[in-house]
Amino acid sequence: MKEGQVYPPYVGISDVTTVSHEQMRVEGFFEGQPSLMFDEPEGFDIGDPPELRGRSRGWTPVHAQLAALAGCTSITIAVVARDQGLKYARLSTKLRSLIDIRGFFFDLHLQPKFEQLNFDLTLETRATTKAIQALATETHRRCPQLGLFRLAKIPMLVTWYRAGKPKPLFEERFSLRAGRTPEDRLIAKGKKLKT
Repeated sequence: MKEGQVYPPYVGISDVTTVSHEQMRVEGFFEGQPSLMFDEPEGFDIGDPPELRGRSRGWTPVHAQLAALAGCTSITIAVVARDQGLKYARLSTKLRSLIDIRGFFFDLHLQPKFEQLNFDLTLETRATTKAIQALATETHRRCPQLGLFRLAKIPMLVTWYRAGKPKPLFEERFSLRAGRTPEDRLIAKGKKLKT
């Protein structure tokens, strides 16, 4: 990192620092804000040495990453909706990541990776489905966090809902082939291992 450098005015800069504490606890800071604590959940068996076990005193880095994705997307939706004149009363999001952790813990020749990310967005709005699709398209173009996940080619299923309706308005598939998803294959494999 080069301190004191001058960047073009269109470059946004965010500085975050961390301090590692005992075991698996890491504290993150950025100037003028309260810290955020990261820690793996207690009892998560990572094998030897046993002193690396977390204590569930804070967020895992994956949870923080998902929260950042949801937060960035929510802010981008607010900006895009304003620009497009789309009115909504509320937005809620739900994220689930499916990560193959074998390469981190058990099978060290594998690279840990996201198998799939499911991202559900629910808008309380009277806008048409076509207007919400236009909102989605522009949000995907503008959101830095969504861009990061898409550039990394993380398989992502983004599902848009209207508040109070169980049926999705539409789904978007990024880095996913048509047909069965990685999640579908994982579920089938889990059922097979159960028998």
